[in-house]
Amino acid sequence: MFWAMPLPVFIALAGGVAGFLSGLLGIGGGIVMVPLLFWIFPKWGISQDVAVHLALGTSLASAVCFTFSGALGHWRRGIIDWQRVPWLVIGGVVGAMVGSSLAVAVGGPTVKKAFSLLLFFAFYRMTFSSLKDVGDGQSLPSRGAVPFLFIGLATGVVGSFFGVGGGIVAVPLMVLVFRFPPLEAVATSSAIIPAIAGAGALGYVYHGWGKAGLPPWSLGFVNLMAWALLASGGILSSQLGVWVGHRVDGTRLRRVFGVLLLFVAVKLMLG
Repeated sequence: MFWAMPLPVFIALAGGVAGFLSGLLGIGGGIVMVPLLFWIFPKWGISQDVAVHLALGTSLASAVCFTFSGALGHWRRGIIDWQRVPWLVIGGVVGAMVGSSLAVAVGGPTVKKAFSLLLFFAFYRMTFSSLKDVGDGQSLPSRGAVPFLFIGLATGVVGSFFGVGGGIVAVPLMVLVFRFPPLEAVATSSAIIPAIAGAGALGYVYHGWGKAGLPPWSLGFVNLMAWALLASGGILSSQLGVWVGHRVDGTRLRRVFGVLLLFVAVKLMLG
């Protein structure tokens, strides 16, 4: 019954789920959108080779909308660490351009396996570490700009390569390495992902421009029809995710994110 619904409705509903996760956890929602688009695009008669990159680019373009909407909700609540945002964005934009180029140039089975191992470790730390391992927000360490440039770079490369925005990298690094409170890490991630996902999407537009086999309404490896459906379902639901996130204690939010990391890790490990 669920799978029998019209594809446009199904895509919009998936966008709603992705938007909710984006607002709740500071991610781009790609863990929902990319597998969905992997499944949908071949049904539209798109070859598998084109469909993979088209899914990644379209997911990133949608993530711009979700995370921008979510960032507005966090900004109104005054919880974003704007001092670190510029450095995270600079590193992230550079990384996003690198990640999209790598994804188009090479296959990623080995990278996916290695990344899944990293996520298993992050899942363990986020879910089972004691409360003393998490910052209380009263005295965040001052480490200068360079470490945050590297966090941004890693976020951009991984997020763009896998079409997931990069929050699955940025949030654990901010929580585990720099002892950000989980909610502040989520909020700050929401503020940087629009620029990073946008840069990654532009990279996919560039690399896919003029590519044979693209469906109508495509700008390179970004399909505007799928983007509009995903965005229409996700923009408002991201605000709901923000609302829920501000009513859940930090420990629970950290564990929710840990389960999400486990899901992504298993998916990548199994291919």
